Order: sequence, then C-alpha cells, then structure tokens
Amino acid sequence: MILLGLLFSGSLQAQQHLNLEQCQQMAREHAPRLGDTELIQQLGELKLDRAGTSWFPSLDLNGKATYQSDVVELSLEGAPFAITLPEIPHDQYGINLDVRQNIYDGGMAGRRKSYEKAVTAADLQQVEVDLYGIKGKVNAYYFPVLILQENYRNLEIHMENLDAREKSLQTAVEQGAVLDSELMVIQVEKLKNSQRMLEVASRKRALLDALEILCGFEIQDSVRLELPEFELSDPGKLNRPEHLLFNLRHASLEAGKELAGSQRMPVLYAYGQTGYGKPGYNMMSDDWDFYYMVGAGLHWKIWDWNTTRKDKQVLAYQQQLLKHQRLAFDQELRGMLVQEAERIEQYRRTMEIEQQVLALQEEISAAAATKLANGAMTASDYITELNKESMARIRLATNRVQMMQATANYLVIQGDL
Repeated sequence: MILLGLLFSGSLQAQQHLNLEQCQQMAREHAPRLGDTELIQQLGELKLDRAGTSWFPSLDLNGKATYQSDVVELSLEGAPFAITLPEIPHDQYGINLDVRQNIYDGGMAGRRKSYEKAVTAADLQQVEVDLYGIKGKVNAYYFPVLILQENYRNLEIHMENLDAREKSLQTAVEQGAVLDSELMVIQVEKLKNSQRMLEVASRKRALLDALEILCGFEIQDSVRLELPEFELSDPGKLNRPEHLLFNLRHASLEAGKELAGSQRMPVLYAYGQTGYGKPGYNMMSDDWDFYYMVGAGLHWKIWDWNTTRKDKQVLAYQQQLLKHQRLAFDQELRGMLVQEAERIEQYRRTMEIEQQVLALQEEISAAAATKLANGAMTASDYITELNKESMARIRLATNRVQMMQATANYLVIQGDL
C-alpha cells in the first residue's frame, strides 16, 4: 500500500492528473476491510489444522488415590483344607497414561476440512464484495468533482470573454465612443464571475476532501481529474462478485450437510494404557506394580433421535433461503440497470440538443460582441447573451459528465467495472 501511494504521489506531482481507476485502486488499498483477507486466511489455516488433529493420537495422563470403606472379601469356610486368601487393600494409588488412535472415523476429518475450506472461501469472497462496494462510493465523489471542474473551466472561458470585451471597451471609452457606465457593467460582471469561481472551487475542495478520506491520499487543488470513457459491451449481463459469494455460501452449506451425515458413521480406534500403581491390574496384590493394556474399540451411534436428519433439513432450508436472496438480488440489480440505461439515453439526447444550442448561442454572442464594439448594443444586453452562452456550455459539459457517471454506475451495478 505504501509503495502504491508513493507511485501515485510521483504521478500526481509530475502530471497533476488523476483518473477514476487510480482513485478506485487507492480506495481499495486504503480500505480497512482489505486487512481482513490475511486474517481470514490465517484463521482458515488454523481451522484446517484443528480438523486434522483428529487423526493424531490422544495422550491423557490420569492419577488417582482412593480409600474404600469396603472391599471384596473371599471366604472359604467349610473347605476340607486350610486356605489363606490375600486381603484386597482398602487404599489404591495409580498413575496412568492412556493412548487412543483413530483407525477409521467414517470420513469425519476429511469432511470437516472440506467444510472449513468452503467457509473460508466464502468469507474471503465476502471481503471482495465489501471492497467492490467502494467503487460506487468513489464514483459518488469523483463525478461531482468532474462537474465542478468543468464548471470552473467554463467560468474561466466566461472570464476570458469578459476580459476581451473590457479591453475593447476601454479603448472605446478612451476614444469617447462609449460611456464609462458600459465599461463598469463589464467590470461588475467580472466580479460576479470571480465570486462564482470561488464558490465552485470551495465546493470542489469539499468533495476532494471526502475523496481523500476514501483514498487515504492527499489530493492537491491543482489536480485535474480525467473524464473516463466507457462503453456498454454486453448490456443486461450480470457479473457481480455477490454471485460468486452466493455459490460459495451454497457450497459451504452443502459441505455442512455432508459433515452432519458423517457424525453417524462408525468409528474404529485402537487404545492402550500403561501405568504404575497399587494395586495394578491384579486386585489381590498389595504391591506397587507396572501394568499395561492394549486393545481396539468400535463406536457407532445407531440412533440419534433424528438429530442428523434435522440438521441436514435445517441446512437445506438455509440453501433455499440463499436461493431466494439471490433471485431478489438479481431482480433489484435489473431494476437499477433499467433506470441507469434510461438516464444514459436521456443524457445522450440532451447532449445532442445542447450542442446545437451552444453552437447557435456562440454565433449570437459573437454578433453581440460586434454590436457592443460598434455601440449598437449595451453592455447589459451583451452580458445577457454571453451568460446564455456560458450556461449552454456548462449544461453541455455537465450532461457529458453525468452520462459518463450513469454509464459508470451501470457498469458497477453490472459488475464490469
């Protein structure tokens, strides 16, 4: 992220240009959510390691020290010969090491790993979905800045026209052909135009500040944003990252169903025990002794009161809910695409008209400038025509930016930007 910022820093200082793709990339690199990717990957690896430990032998150390009030007593009264039987001790001590190793777990470990992998993949895709949403936020600031940038440029053109008229009128006033009041009208309009330029610059700075917060990078007032050019390659097609997320969530639920089914599979294991105590396995002995035992065992949950079946049914219902969520999501996207497509067409038709209006108004303003120079028109009337030209130019530039903004929004909604 730091390297990317340094690269952009050098680019901005050298060229004083910034495009939409750079802003979106910087906003992605600066997003706090991006740091979750590494954490989710590490968490997934830990879960996989934990799932694999079921194949590791378990070692348990147990100790005991007990005293029993009663013990088993053997009596052989009436036997034809005398027999002395040992007395079972009332106190018992022992320390044992128990070992257990799974031989067959019904596929539980493998299915748990598959489940954890599916969940991790879905969580990582959720991060991508959240990061993709940043593009819309960047667009919401970038294009309004573009509009203000174009407005400021048009106000500069307006000021250049006023400067030209001021110089010509100054000469006419000096020659006595025009009254001073006509020159003052131009000068007042210049002051008003300067005020409008200050207002536009202030609004632009406020939007740049908001864009800076998203991008995490200082943007100078002198930076010129570039107007992007987009084309709709395949209108109506949806390619959003949420679609992959839906697929991964469905896969994780399917893996959960398989994991639930493996809980009823038989488990075969080997076990062993060794220890030292008094008595050992010989309960009749009163001596400390070492002992051990090895064997194999089988565990099979034959009946679980339909718990497994209900767990699978719950996951199946969740898959149905996920399917309905995807259908609703696609329906909402298509509605948004229709609206943006209509806006694009509206701006296109409006631009065609505005271009004709601007061409005609430029001719009218040029004619008005000639009349003003010849004293056949007042400065106020000329200002009126010049303002019409300026407004026509601003409307045309604004519509051009708005059409590109609508196109960018369309592509973001579609998933192709």
